[in-house]
Amino acid sequence: MRATVWIGVAISAGLMTSAAVMAAEKPQSVAEAVAIATKLAHAGGPRGPATPGDQAALAAQADQIAAIPAAWIVPCLAAFADATPAGANWLRSGLERAVDQSGSTLAVEPLAAVVADVKQPARVRTLAFSWLKDRDQPRAEGLLDTMLADPALDLRREAVEKRLAAVSATDEAAQKATHRECLAAARDVDQIERIAGWLSEHGEKVNVAEVLGFVRKWRISGEFDNAKGVGFATAYPPEAAKPGSPEAREWKVVESADKHGAVDLNAAIATKKGVLAYAVADVVMPRGGPAEVRIGSPCAVAVWVNGTPVMAHEIYHASEAIDQYVATAEFREGANTVLVKCCQNEQTEPWAGDWKFQLRICDSVGSPLATQAASEKTPN
Repeated sequence: MRATVWIGVAISAGLMTSAAVMAAEKPQSVAEAVAIATKLAHAGGPRGPATPGDQAALAAQADQIAAIPAAWIVPCLAAFADATPAGANWLRSGLERAVDQSGSTLAVEPLAAVVADVKQPARVRTLAFSWLKDRDQPRAEGLLDTMLADPALDLRREAVEKRLAAVSATDEAAQKATHRECLAAARDVDQIERIAGWLSEHGEKVNVAEVLGFVRKWRISGEFDNAKGVGFATAYPPEAAKPGSPEAREWKVVESADKHGAVDLNAAIATKKGVLAYAVADVVMPRGGPAEVRIGSPCAVAVWVNGTPVMAHEIYHASEAIDQYVATAEFREGANTVLVKCCQNEQTEPWAGDWKFQLRICDSVGSPLATQAASEKTPN
């Protein structure tokens, strides 16, 4: 089915059919196939998506990959390591067709080796796992038993699901113990909430915001001018102040009670338009070094860590999601200060009324890192 759809897309774009390209340009060696796969994986590059003029060449390269024999498929997977988003799509389209055509000749041992190698890129292992599962489901299911803390999040999710299913018919004590274990392992929000819901139904309350690692205790400034969007690029006093004790008006201590850690500035300050506010949090990190700052907001936001700019997104009411924006920042072991600037514009539509943000600090797979003291005092 995948090959049929792809050929249809190619014909509609005025390109060569897969059959014609494979007959004319089939790679002659595994080295040549890997070279084609690597070139295909870099499609678009730093300039962004491929231009219409590039599409025919990319389709032809994908068709060449689709024609490779089964033994060359796993070596070509290595090209995913530094693939662009567009390149990964093109490369996968070719490899999926090669897998379909290989049938039972695609050996499971090399696939299992790729899946078991945690040093391989997550998307390489996840793709290899899907092919392995189609060919040897017991082997694939057995590998899941070792993946509860896997760095590939799709594989970790499946491992959690398998563990939960395995205890569904056992006594409540065993189910509770497994749900607690899986809650600690899960990283997808929907899976965490489902596990937390089960525990709650069985007498164990779970603080989802704490499990997800949201920073919930903040000091909120008074409002600053953002009429006609002037405030986003304006460095008001909190941006220039000493990070540990920002100077601003009417600072107020706020602790979010939202399950996703949202800080509602309408509630903390007032429901206004054309304004902005700052929020400061003190966090403790278990070790120094890089970590991911993940923020979500329907408003324009900027973030600093210990006075160093981390990210800035001047986008209003386009979308809102957990971990909407992610950037890496350097942290010190122990105490650190995070400053957020959250700007509300002057749109009056009901859907533009929210003025809020949520923030957490994680490792690369979404494991929470930052903690906070039990209480915070209003700055002097």
